[in-house]
Amino acid sequence: MDTVRRYRSGEAAKLVDMPAATLRIWEQRYGVVSPPTSASGQRLYSDVDVHRLRTIKSLVDRGHAIGSIAHLDGEQLSHLASGRSESASPDEPARRTNLFIVGFGDSATLDMPQGVKGIRLDTLQEIPSADGKESSANCIVMWVEALHEDGVLALIAAAQKAQCEQMLVVYSFGTRRATDLAQLEGIKLRRAPNALLQANVIISEFLQALRQSDSRGAASEGVWLRSPRRFDNEMLTQVVSRSTTIACECPKHLAELILQISAFERYSDACQSRSPADALLHQHLGDAANKAVAMFEDALAAVAKHEGWPIPGFERHDG
Repeated sequence: MDTVRRYRSGEAAKLVDMPAATLRIWEQRYGVVSPPTSASGQRLYSDVDVHRLRTIKSLVDRGHAIGSIAHLDGEQLSHLASGRSESASPDEPARRTNLFIVGFGDSATLDMPQGVKGIRLDTLQEIPSADGKESSANCIVMWVEALHEDGVLALIAAAQKAQCEQMLVVYSFGTRRATDLAQLEGIKLRRAPNALLQANVIISEFLQALRQSDSRGAASEGVWLRSPRRFDNEMLTQVVSRSTTIACECPKHLAELILQISAFERYSDACQSRSPADALLHQHLGDAANKAVAMFEDALAAVAKHEGWPIPGFERHDG
């Protein structure tokens, strides 16, 4: 006889401090828990289920994507919740990092910590293109004497060329317009007129921030790198014509939104720019549209999984 204490869905949701509708979605789309059901079909949650849901909700509230943690076991969730990592010690980055140090000349003599490969360059043009073969995190620390709008354009181009995840620009002087636009694109800025004398301190602090970000499993807030389309127009057309088990037209609306926002992304990229500021604004609008498309495609993938659609390309492509 089962003597384990059980809670109905409404009770479990209250214990976890989340809406019952969200709990149901997490179960259906992500399989976070699989409680048994009563003879009447009512889900019955155990204390173990409630504890797991609390941990997952806490991680989601801290910025983790539900799709990336839903299938982790209890031990993995505990490690993630405590900020511990099995593959890295507190004194080294969680991932191998290629750090491009640009414009500091010979003033930066820092010994790179384990897991970090420091690559000293004189100009942005020397930054190599990412080959896509290494699972390394490319980061850039650059010193410029003066930061102007046209320079920000070059910084963004270099970051995208290297598939850069984080970029810190240290500058002596800069226009307000240039700094606003750089921050809009996710570039971290630090004004330091005596940067060449403080190079080691600046780079050490940058690496420390990367380590802390990795140990927390925080979502990246760096330069946005555009994602390729996961579902082409032909696949989206198939979605619109398919019948679904859900009593609404959400799949159709998702497909329409993806098509429309993708068109806006291309439109923003093709807009004429009268100045570097205009070009940076259109870059940001295109990036925002690309990010929105990626989010809606994730949502559509969840629908496809729920419906069991055997459509090529609907499988999630985790990086």
